Amino acid sequence: MDKILSIVIPAYNVEGYIKRCLSSIAFVKPDLLEKTEVLIINDGSTDSTPDIALRYCKKYPGIFYLHSKENGGHGSAINTGIFYATGKYFKIVDGDDWFSTKELQKFIELLEKQDVDVIASDYLCIKDKTGEILSKKTCTDDKTQYGRVCYMSKGEIKKVIKMHSLTIKTVYLKNMPRKIDEHCFYVDVEYITYPALKIESVYYAPYSLYMYRLGRNGQSVDIKSMQKNRAQHMRVYRSLVSFYGMACKKKIPQYTKIYIEKCIAQVIENQFQIYISMGLNEGIKKELKEWDCKLKKKYPRIYKSTEKKSITLLRATNYNLLKPAAVVYKIVKH
Repeated sequence: MDKILSIVIPAYNVEGYIKRCLSSIAFVKPDLLEKTEVLIINDGSTDSTPDIALRYCKKYPGIFYLHSKENGGHGSAINTGIFYATGKYFKIVDGDDWFSTKELQKFIELLEKQDVDVIASDYLCIKDKTGEILSKKTCTDDKTQYGRVCYMSKGEIKKVIKMHSLTIKTVYLKNMPRKIDEHCFYVDVEYITYPALKIESVYYAPYSLYMYRLGRNGQSVDIKSMQKNRAQHMRVYRSLVSFYGMACKKKIPQYTKIYIEKCIAQVIENQFQIYISMGLNEGIKKELKEWDCKLKKKYPRIYKSTEKKSITLLRATNYNLLKPAAVVYKIVKH
C-alpha cells in the first residue's frame, strides 16, 4: 500500500518520553494507521530508546521502522528520515513530543483529500512534568484561511510555517538544494526554509495536532543552552544567508523571496535574544554591533525584515540600550 504520510521521529536518549510519542500514533484507527509509515531515527542513543522503539516495530510491522545511526544531531536525523521516507507527505515529531491522536486521525483523512504543497496546522506548547497547556500557536493569523488553500504567488502566506506546524510533500525535501546542517542545534529554520523555493499552495488545517513539550532540562531552546551553543546558532545563520544569497541569484518570485526573508528573520531575532541575555558581558556590545552592521550592509532586506521592537530600539540607540535591556531581561526571566 502506498503511504500517504511519513512521520519521522528524531530520537536521542528519550527513553522517558518516546513511549508517549509512539503510542500517540499507534492508537490511531488501524485503517488510517496503515496509510502511514513511522520512521524512528535513533541518533546514537545510549539509553533504552532503541529498545522501546523496536517493540513498536515488532508490534506494528510495515508501519513502524527503526533506523539506528551514529550521533549526528537533529539535522542528521532529519536528513536520514528524508532519505528513507516514501510517503506522499512528510512530518517531523521529536521523540520527546507527541501528537493528539484524535487530531492525527482527522489529519490523515484530510491528507487523502488534499493535493497541495504544504498542510499547516496549529500546535500546543505543553509544560513538562505538569502537562499544563502553556499556549496555542496558530499557523496563520487570519482565521478566514482555515479550511482552504492559499497561494504563495498571491502573497497569502504571510506567517512563517514553523516546524511543528509544517507537513510538506516529501519530494520537495528530497530535492532540496542543500542538506540540513549536522552536528548542530537550531536547524529547524533550515528545515522550513530550504524547500520554500518550491512551495506554492498551502492548506490551513484547523487542528491542534502537535504537542510541543517545553521546560525539559537541557533543551536547546533554553537560554542557557543558547548561550553555550551560540556558535552553532551563528553557524545556522550563516548557512541560511548563504542559501538566501544563492536563491537571489536566480529569478525567484517576489513573495517567495519575502517569505524566505521572514524565515531567516527568526534566526536574527533569536541571535539578538542571545546577545541581550549576555549584554552585561565584556565585549558583547561590540560583537553585536559588528555582526548586525555586516548584516545590514550585505543583506539589507533581511535586516529590515525583523519585527521585534527591542531590536528596533537597540539599533536606533546605536546599541547603547544593550546593558539596560540585559538587566530587564534578567529580571523578567528570573
